[in-house]
Amino acid sequence: MVLAAVAALVGAAVQSASGFGFALVLSPALFAVMEPAEAVTVLLALGAALNVLVLVERHDARWSRLPPLILPALPGLALGAVVLAALSREPLQIGVGVAVIAAALWQLGHRAAAARVPAAVAGFLSGVLTTSISISGPPLVLWLEAQELRPAEFRATLAAAFLALNLAGWAVLAVAGDATADMDELLVLLGLVLAGHVLGAFAFRRLDHERFYRVVLALVLVTGAASVVAGLA
Repeated sequence: MVLAAVAALVGAAVQSASGFGFALVLSPALFAVMEPAEAVTVLLALGAALNVLVLVERHDARWSRLPPLILPALPGLALGAVVLAALSREPLQIGVGVAVIAAALWQLGHRAAAARVPAAVAGFLSGVLTTSISISGPPLVLWLEAQELRPAEFRATLAAAFLALNLAGWAVLAVAGDATADMDELLVLLGLVLAGHVLGAFAFRRLDHERFYRVVLALVLVTGAASVVAGLA
């Protein structure tokens, strides 16, 4: 659990500072030490808490942008839950690692050019990823980057979208009987998420965001590769 604890702290700081990256950093660590259903449940719970903190801190979210994303996500959430139940830990670890690496490489290479992804496509894919491997960020980031939001609006609107998906995803897993978590471990990780948020909020106000993104995404590439290696071992 030491790796998961460090990843929770770092991931929360990353997302609080940049708007995304919590699941990219934490998911490989959790899938390495927990069963898939528990890992996804813990990620959804911690992600919901972190996104609430971001939204309480600043009130810059563009809520009107969310319905075209969230409504198509609902059938995607159900499909993702089916994938989670059907696959064992090893293929999911590999899937998490590949998804993390692909997302990080895209971000490193295309941050200057926003891709015009339809809201329905971004929402559906985010729903599938939320309940299968709990990495819903890349499609949402793709879509929101094309909306030409200010950094504070981008960060807060992404937090609002993540929060909606976290809560809906948890409800879908609960109905399917796959929502499970050790409360003692969850509370320890929650404390580290709170600490990470404080660090990330400080960084958001003071750091060169573009340089910070690149350092963070390089770290994410390493965690993704580690997840693939663990799944193949």
